[in-house]
Amino acid sequence: MEQRALNLRTRIERRAEPPTYRQQVMRAVDPATFEMIGSVPQIPEAQVPAMVERARKAADAWGLASWEERGRTLAKLRKLIGQRSGEIAGIISRSMGKPVFEALHYDVAMVLDDLTDYIRHAEPYLADEEVKLPVGMEKRKHALIRYAPRGVVCVIAPWNFPFELAMSPAIAALAAGNAVIVKPSSAAPLVGELIEKLFQEAFPDWPGLAQVAHGPGRLGTAIATADGVDFVVFTGSTSVGTKLQSALAPLLRPSLLELGGCDPMIVCADANLERAAAAAVYGRFCNNGQVCAAVKRVYCHETVCRTFLEKLVTRVNLLKLGPGTDPSSDVGPLANDRAVGTLRSLLHDALDKGAKLVAGGFPAIQAGWYWQPTVITNVDHSMRIMKEEAFGPILPVCAVKDDEEAIELANDNPYGLDAYVFTSDMRRAHRIANRLKAGSVDINDVMVNYVIRDIPFGGVKSSGHNRYHGRIGLRLFTEYKGMVIDDGTADTEAEWFPYSEAKRDAAQERCGKV
Repeated sequence: MEQRALNLRTRIERRAEPPTYRQQVMRAVDPATFEMIGSVPQIPEAQVPAMVERARKAADAWGLASWEERGRTLAKLRKLIGQRSGEIAGIISRSMGKPVFEALHYDVAMVLDDLTDYIRHAEPYLADEEVKLPVGMEKRKHALIRYAPRGVVCVIAPWNFPFELAMSPAIAALAAGNAVIVKPSSAAPLVGELIEKLFQEAFPDWPGLAQVAHGPGRLGTAIATADGVDFVVFTGSTSVGTKLQSALAPLLRPSLLELGGCDPMIVCADANLERAAAAAVYGRFCNNGQVCAAVKRVYCHETVCRTFLEKLVTRVNLLKLGPGTDPSSDVGPLANDRAVGTLRSLLHDALDKGAKLVAGGFPAIQAGWYWQPTVITNVDHSMRIMKEEAFGPILPVCAVKDDEEAIELANDNPYGLDAYVFTSDMRRAHRIANRLKAGSVDINDVMVNYVIRDIPFGGVKSSGHNRYHGRIGLRLFTEYKGMVIDDGTADTEAEWFPYSEAKRDAAQERCGKV
């Protein structure tokens, strides 16, 4: 059966892709129908040095521009996106399958929020920060930290949020005074083309300031490692991110890596089970499970696990599976078939080791990369799905005897992006949250930390390094420049040459006062 589906997909792809297009364009396929909906020309790697050079010249001028000018320029981009929000959401939905509501709510609205935040607050966020001086130095001196632009930033974006995860770091880079080169996902090329057009319309007076490079994954590595690039942002899988970091290491090139997650959700016996069940369904199956911060595994106290599962499965069975362009669809198709093999393997492994299927299952043969929301129980940590990232709609639920077991199992994982705790006891919630190895923890909620712009987003362990969003995130796109300023009126300083016995005694006395 699986082979028949593969053969069907292959025939469709061959009809959709004329042989002359191979290696020259990236084709866009509607994941709900396998219909070819467009194509975008790739750029050859040989053009990368010229792109970086244009970005360098633009960065030099943009970095000297006033806050007011940067704000006015970014406001043009915000206006364009707001005016075309419906069109943008439609392209996102048809390109990678997510429901239009999610494309509007997460991709488009969050980009607008980023622009609004940085237009209003980039200046105070990056203003010189005064530093307290040691006693005795403050009469003629003052010290500060200055946040200077890095220069040229490379952004490599993923396919699951092809607009937001390309635009948000690009906006932060621009707000901090840098030029940016975006390498959008080759799996959603029409979204990358859309971003390029928005940049061209918004920044006509700033050639080279915001460029888009269309091409396969290796093009992203070529840009990231090119001479003249100062900072790299990558969002994607841990395996690819690890390889990219290895390529950047000899260059000592700083980066922000936002990688995978296998995020745990702990449901305590005193939790509001209705809310916990609703949260688990949304937290797992939003964007058809293709979210790094999605709920990937649930640990529920055994005394309430049966009730929780009943509520969970009831809600799962109410979800409507359909094309993302249908406003009533809750869950669209998978964006592409990149994860299908892994999902099948993970589910087979769990079922072979004793897991029980209580909702969903393997996808049926049909046009479109649809995979119905799936729930399994009787799981344990001998199963791969409890340790590896399942980038799709499969939710394992594990019964635990107490908080200690839940915490131990939640931390028994190489990833550390987000974690979720459900309980009516806030002291208990904070005790659990403080012990979870995760970049963020939500209590009685899921995935909300990402949409709050002043909370830094990022993970620990194999989920990446560095954080973005808000003040901390914006400063990541700058060089911290420590400065000490003297008024210059004195001819010398007490600690300067020549040395003497008196100076030595004074230094000794100072040390003795510590």
